[in-house]
Amino acid sequence: MKQNKMKLKYSVGCLAFLLCLAAFSSCRKGDEYKKFFGDGELIYASRVDKVIVHPGNRRMLLSAILSDDPLVTKIKVSWHEGRDSLLQAIVRTPGKDTLNLMIDNLDEGSYNFVVYTYDDKNRPSVALNVSGTVYGDSYGSSLANRRIKALKYGANENILNFSWASPNIDDIGVELLYKHKDGGIRTKMFLPGNADTTLSDFDANTNFKYRTLFKPDSNAVDTFSVAYAELVVPGFERELDKAKFKEYVLPTDATTAHGWLMPFMWDGNYDPGNGFATINQMPQWFTFDTGVSASPSKFKIWQAADRIYEKENMRKFEIWGSSNPAADGSWTNWTKLSDCESRKPSKLPGTEKNDADIAFAKAGEDFILPEGLPKLRYIRIRVLETWGTANFATVGELSVYTKDKNN
Repeated sequence: MKQNKMKLKYSVGCLAFLLCLAAFSSCRKGDEYKKFFGDGELIYASRVDKVIVHPGNRRMLLSAILSDDPLVTKIKVSWHEGRDSLLQAIVRTPGKDTLNLMIDNLDEGSYNFVVYTYDDKNRPSVALNVSGTVYGDSYGSSLANRRIKALKYGANENILNFSWASPNIDDIGVELLYKHKDGGIRTKMFLPGNADTTLSDFDANTNFKYRTLFKPDSNAVDTFSVAYAELVVPGFERELDKAKFKEYVLPTDATTAHGWLMPFMWDGNYDPGNGFATINQMPQWFTFDTGVSASPSKFKIWQAADRIYEKENMRKFEIWGSSNPAADGSWTNWTKLSDCESRKPSKLPGTEKNDADIAFAKAGEDFILPEGLPKLRYIRIRVLETWGTANFATVGELSVYTKDKNN
């Protein structure tokens, strides 16, 4: 019994010792807290609500949306792990304040910015980290003008049609500099979402300049551009309306065969699609009516896409025109407009061809006619030789152009 009392007395003593030790330790920690932070609790300044990053050309704009705390008096931004910083006083205005901090003279690359605010007692806020990319010469050198696929006149000399290639992902528009009809210099923007655009108030006697504008980020503070490129405005030339074309068969003409009808030659369905094919005979000719009287300036002819530089596609042929064809199908009242030979860029022998040849043929081959031809309505094509020395002829698609300003 006596032994148990001694054990109990020993245990109580140990417990008392531990409690004293804990109390002493607690007092020491309290003293350390007071040593570093004083008798009050730790207080932080209110930090910014949000920071919006605006990338720029060797610079960065940070838009800091401030809290409503009136005690916040300045803001600090640091980067390069604190080696560089910007400190700015805050001047309050009514309502929600946004403070714009422009950081200049930055090298191109990625950055992490640490943002602090300070109150009137110079107490900092909790840090806010934001990141962004600064752009410069390396980005600028990667940019190129949006390509123009085609530039041609519309129904008259007052309308110029632009056909644009697909835009770069950062493309925000093409800036066109041109001389207005009133003599002044004008600027027009063509937006990236528009593949086909028109211009109608230009002076046709001058060339244009254009450049493409870019933004690497929708929030970017700067716009990048490439150097102006000169755009040579072609002399006025328009395509005849193929909706007015129709077959015009004369007694000596080669007629349609093989299910490839003459109207397929101007239906706009090239590849895939059928063209026009004739009966078996060589030489041969066929006639069509353009529906208008015009002085032709150019023919654009597409070979049948499934047999480029081979089989029945025309190689050597003549183009004739008439205003009043002889009803008997003879050559009376016909004028030869041009002797034509289809060209193969590679000059490979026979029916051999490469990818460049195919691309050239599928783009349509131009056959330029002499200046000053009389106004004509009817066209006759006389086929002399095909690429595959076949005894009939095919044409994939055909267009006729004129420099006449009015029909």
